[in-house]
Amino acid sequence: MSKPPLFFCIVIAIIAVLATRQFIKQRREGAVNDASPPRVLLAEVKTKREFPSPNRRSRQREVIAGEEMRYEALFQPLNGAGDIKVQLKQQQYDGLDKGATGELKMQGTRFISFTPRS
Repeated sequence: MSKPPLFFCIVIAIIAVLATRQFIKQRREGAVNDASPPRVLLAEVKTKREFPSPNRRSRQREVIAGEEMRYEALFQPLNGAGDIKVQLKQQQYDGLDKGATGELKMQGTRFISFTPRS
């Protein structure tokens, strides 16, 4: 039996290191979000978009029926702070209207809810 080429071993090692780094980063972010107190700010729904996952970025790409979609919204705090981009579930996304203002509830970088003002 022959040994695998050195290049192949190096590529596998690099993939393992990058995957481990991503896993650790996500765990840290989750811990920071869990430890952060919830905060509420007045914000406006600046934009919202849905796109296929994974996003293959092809201009001629069509949405395939049954394909998993991702949903995100961009909120603009009314206090002048920088925009906040969040990933949403479909039910949360469907409940948002572009231009609506209301209370945005966040815990760290984690979206909790958006309650429009009446």
